[in-house]
Amino acid sequence: MTAIAIKLSFLTYLRNLGLYDYLAFGWLIFTFFILIFLAILVARRSATLSLLLIILSLIIFVLSPFLIKMKLAEILRPVTVQLESIKKLTFSDTLIVDATLINQAQKDFKKCLVTTSIIKDTAQTGYKYYLNQLKPIDNQSILVNETLTKEGTLDYRVVFDNYNYEGNVTAMIHAECY
Repeated sequence: MTAIAIKLSFLTYLRNLGLYDYLAFGWLIFTFFILIFLAILVARRSATLSLLLIILSLIIFVLSPFLIKMKLAEILRPVTVQLESIKKLTFSDTLIVDATLINQAQKDFKKCLVTTSIIKDTAQTGYKYYLNQLKPIDNQSILVNETLTKEGTLDYRVVFDNYNYEGNVTAMIHAECY
């Protein structure tokens, strides 16, 4: 993902925070302050234990927002993406990716942020596959403002213009729905 895609994902998430998101982040801040307070109390007896508690609280404070977002998306907003087809047009530099978004949550979604990345299609599943994911050939993020009903589907198409890679490719599609 590029910096613009990460920024768009972050801003979309912030605009669509729900009750459980607020509760999880509130609990995180409460836990952080409790650990800092505990480190202050322990500092009189053991400076090293106090330092370890401060380091632990900082690590938790930095890593937890990412884990909270992932876990809440997995539990409250599960969406499955089914890749239908990838077509490279023969007479123009255009690649078309068709996919279907499937809502598996217990509520309707009003909007979805769909990020599509085109990567080299390699038969290897080791580290080369992950390196290809880190440096995609092309990617796009689109905010779809259509309603995705409970247990419903939404057809999705993205067009990559000025696409001139000649090798075999596959698409990685990630959807965040709110």
